Amino acid sequence: MSLPRRLPLALAAASLLLAGCTSTVEGTATPSPTTAPESTATPDGTDDPDGLAAGLLPEDAFGPGAQVVPVSEADVRAGAAVGADLDGATITPESCAQAIQQSQPSVDDLEDFAAQSATTGTTVVAQLLTVGTPGDPVADLTASAGTCPQATISSPQIGTATLTFSVLDVPDLGDGSAGLAYTTTVTGPDGAQISVPALIGVAVDGDRLLTLVSTSLGGTVDPVAFGDLLQEAFDHQADALD
Repeated sequence: MSLPRRLPLALAAASLLLAGCTSTVEGTATPSPTTAPESTATPDGTDDPDGLAAGLLPEDAFGPGAQVVPVSEADVRAGAAVGADLDGATITPESCAQAIQQSQPSVDDLEDFAAQSATTGTTVVAQLLTVGTPGDPVADLTASAGTCPQATISSPQIGTATLTFSVLDVPDLGDGSAGLAYTTTVTGPDGAQISVPALIGVAVDGDRLLTLVSTSLGGTVDPVAFGDLLQEAFDHQADALD
């Protein structure tokens, strides 16, 4: 049994955040602009200055010192590629194998797409707004923890990674919402180990899907603050786009 189709987009965002967080810790992150993006690109590559980007949170919503940058479709694909090369990997249990192998973002079928990330220290938050998301993202995310509560990936390239999922309580929003707590523990070939927590929330507003992801490398994530930010992000996009 595999995880439902819509979970991969959220996992891709988490992968992107992990990559960005690693760059920040190593001191190699690209300097971020001080304002949120005024426009974004749709999946077909055309500029959409008056589209979904207007529904993204303003910079000050992420707290003092946050560096906010736009996230393109190409960025999401690149983030998903971090750890996505599973050739020769062993994935257990079998029920999770197909789910992990499908953890590329499914953006090709989307009608519109806007996203940004905000970095504060080692904490990174990504916000995605999409239109045309197939399936039932809320039901999919709700069911995912029960379908695959824990998975292990082993390969010569990445060592061993254990992914653990649990249900996360989030505010009741719009046409449905759900949350997932997600921890990745990686043990490298040299035995060094690191655990990265992440929180994922989705909320549906008509034909729009809000996805919010928060993670921290070497730190913690606050589920209460995350729920408050998810509420604020939902209210902002509803006010800006309706």
